[in-house]
Amino acid sequence: MQVLAGDIGGTKTALAIAEVRSGRLSFLRSRNYASAAYPGLEEIARDFLSTERRRPTSAAFGIAGPVRGGRAEVTKLPWSIDERQLARRLGIRRVRLVNDFIAAALGIPRLSRSGSVVLLPGEAESDGPIGVIGAGTGLGQAVLVRVDGDGIAVASEGGHADFGPRDEREDRLVRFVRKGFGRVDRDRLLSGEGLGHIYDFVKFDHRASDAPAVARAFPGNDRAAVISRFALSGRDALCREALSLFVSIYGSEAGNLALQYRATGGVYLAGGIAPKILPALRRRSFRDSFRSKSPLEAFLSRIPVRVVLEPKLGLLGAAATAYRIAIETTR
Repeated sequence: MQVLAGDIGGTKTALAIAEVRSGRLSFLRSRNYASAAYPGLEEIARDFLSTERRRPTSAAFGIAGPVRGGRAEVTKLPWSIDERQLARRLGIRRVRLVNDFIAAALGIPRLSRSGSVVLLPGEAESDGPIGVIGAGTGLGQAVLVRVDGDGIAVASEGGHADFGPRDEREDRLVRFVRKGFGRVDRDRLLSGEGLGHIYDFVKFDHRASDAPAVARAFPGNDRAAVISRFALSGRDALCREALSLFVSIYGSEAGNLALQYRATGGVYLAGGIAPKILPALRRRSFRDSFRSKSPLEAFLSRIPVRVVLEPKLGLLGAAATAYRIAIETTR
């Protein structure tokens, strides 16, 4: 059986044709698109399917935004998507829209051994909830629970919950960001855009200016990538401090997720940023922020944390969803 899977983000849209045989999933073809270059998902899907001789049996798309009643609004794009309309226009019998971190959570059980790496060791409970959090264009969160042997993913818009500063420096950070945006949510800081805001705050807090090399690198490039590169190479003190603060906040929020869902099955860091800053995540700052939550330090110290390295995690979960709805149709 062949199905269409999609991972729809504010920056990138990834589509793939997956084949499922005896429950095993493999990708036959995939392609990435720049989301903002297209008026909607339909146009991207039509282009992708133009070389297919026959339409896939079903399709599922993980959407970076809330999904209700088969309709979705992409948080950082002017796209409205309706699964019934999409099914009709693409000529695919069954189409399902899910939150992108629902797809990510459903992809976790299908990761290969090399698809993730241990960040913090622990003792995962085989039937415990698994928390998934990921900073990228925005901040996504979800939980995977096991019911009668099946994995059920529960969506969350926790990335848009209020950010809670932990100390005086973070108080100043919130005041700084609030001047430009008003309310400060977690997504405003734990994202590619957020790393830029944190860098701007560090620069302001020290009454400093961009180093000449950093200033030359910013124009025409992704600011978060520039900051990360200079931080990881040790070439700029402001970038190092900004990334260190970002990692500390990331660790704290991952710990919050573990507490909220009692994620004894482990916590997975998904999203595009974590693999790129893995050396920084391995430093003590992430671990201390994740576990330093009195009176539950001992509980959190037993929860393992892994970083997802598999770039097709969302596609894996979307493909699994497409396969499931295809099977339901035949029953």
